Amino acid sequence: MAVDWSNQLLRSLLFAPGNQPRKLARVATFGADAIVLDLEDAVAVGEKEGARAMIRAALPTYQDTVAMVRVNALATGRCRADLEAVVCPSLHGVLLPKVDEPAILSEVDAYLAELEAREGVPVGTIRLFPQIETALGIARVEEIALRAPPRVHTLLFGLADFTTDLGIDLTPDGTELLFARSRVIVAARAAGLAQPIDGPYLLDLHDRDGLIADSFRSRQLGFQGRVVVYPPQVEPTNHAYSYVPPEEVELARRIVRAFEEAEAAGSASIQVEGRFVDYPIYRRALHKLRLHEATKEPET
Repeated sequence: MAVDWSNQLLRSLLFAPGNQPRKLARVATFGADAIVLDLEDAVAVGEKEGARAMIRAALPTYQDTVAMVRVNALATGRCRADLEAVVCPSLHGVLLPKVDEPAILSEVDAYLAELEAREGVPVGTIRLFPQIETALGIARVEEIALRAPPRVHTLLFGLADFTTDLGIDLTPDGTELLFARSRVIVAARAAGLAQPIDGPYLLDLHDRDGLIADSFRSRQLGFQGRVVVYPPQVEPTNHAYSYVPPEEVELARRIVRAFEEAEAAGSASIQVEGRFVDYPIYRRALHKLRLHEATKEPET
């Protein structure tokens, strides 16, 4: 399956441990926009070698799913072996933990290119998703994003490791994350990367209302989606990151229709119901319509 990254929604990235065959078999059935087979924190050290083989065998089975693998951090000494085991034509992306300097991305990018060439995959096809999850990573996030290789699609904020690094606790309103989340968002967009991806909601896996509230807050800051570690969270997460109220959908349609008519007549600056509309506003309206289509919400 080829991925059109310019249009691919990444509202939910559902994780599955790479050493649990039952979960590997089911992870693509819950409606997540992408799946992530984990070789890092979810797999005990003694299980990692076996997990590599399980993931490599599972990847070709995900025919219509964006399939990624989270490898171990470069500093662990396991990253190269992870990549060696899992790079294949069925792999779409690699999540790279503990990125706190640009040189890490350059090294992994070069090794991915070698492995792509070996596997007959066009170089640069497999996208890289650096996880920014330490105080040092946040301190350097602008430099990391601006110097990222072309295969980097966007950044992920690793909120669990970040709060551990700072010695702070997660709270329902997320105030303790606002600074770091904002730094990741601005850095990604300043570098021309896609909207970044937030970390998981961990306060209470069964708290649907808390998940939705935090996801709406995350979306309003500028994240396009988040990591999910519990399958029942997929549906509310997808909804939170793509729901557009009916009145906004109708306005977006009117903006798109009016702007395209004006553009065909040679104008790219118009008014729609008293609102100024140019290319950025038009593109924002198109994005809202794409999100609305993804929700499958009935219209009223």
